[in-house]
Amino acid sequence: MRTYDAIRAIGNRVIGDNLCDAILLKGSIGRGDDDEYSDVDMYLVVAPENMDAVLQKRCEYLSAYKEIVYLEDVDFGLPQKVTIYADALHVDLYVARKEQIGHTDPIQVWYDPKGLFNNYTYHRADMAEEKIAAYFSDVLYCFVEADTAYKRKNYAWAAKIMGNAIAEAAILLRYPYDKKYAFLGLKKINEIIPPQQYRLLEAAYAHLGKDGFSRSNGYLIRTLEAFITHTDASMQGRLDMQLFAWVKGNLGGLLFPESS
Repeated sequence: MRTYDAIRAIGNRVIGDNLCDAILLKGSIGRGDDDEYSDVDMYLVVAPENMDAVLQKRCEYLSAYKEIVYLEDVDFGLPQKVTIYADALHVDLYVARKEQIGHTDPIQVWYDPKGLFNNYTYHRADMAEEKIAAYFSDVLYCFVEADTAYKRKNYAWAAKIMGNAIAEAAILLRYPYDKKYAFLGLKKINEIIPPQQYRLLEAAYAHLGKDGFSRSNGYLIRTLEAFITHTDASMQGRLDMQLFAWVKGNLGGLLFPESS
């Protein structure tokens, strides 16, 4: 696969400089659920004395695979190069010291001659029930917020808000089946939740627009009902069922009136 072709090309160029202590892979490759369409999250683990040299060589390393059509520097705690190649592969290249590699995600060790990660373990806690309950309330709030745009006939903005609601509803649907990674939401969700639930999400998105909000909203309500049905009593006790009943009862009338 192109992902592993890129890993080999970039990794071998890095190893050739003898500046890197280890090369790790995270994301879907680290979890072992990657496929031919996956991107690459590659981490170069570097000693402090080699950090500047490796940072200066990142473009050279990335160029070892194919022609680059997009390159951007990002820093969310670690220096990162966001790269898109001519074959549409997306590679994120990070540079980190050993102690900066967290333990909340699985990794695949691609290169580690010193055995720095021989005893690596990871632990990710399940998403907290209160966080999931907050997403449930957020989805319901979106109905109210989007209603204002809808009544002003700003259907594009209403669709944007309801699109966000559907994306958050995907987190809810995912939660009973994937409590640790429910935050990934729509990503590969068609492989995780039952097909009939996934079709609700597809249908909700398909009908967003001036003449389809009533159908889209109906599918989204059914999505929330599916979540309520498939979660346990502890989670159900945290949900704002009063607001849910109010939203459901007012669609087509007070909210998203069909005459608009």
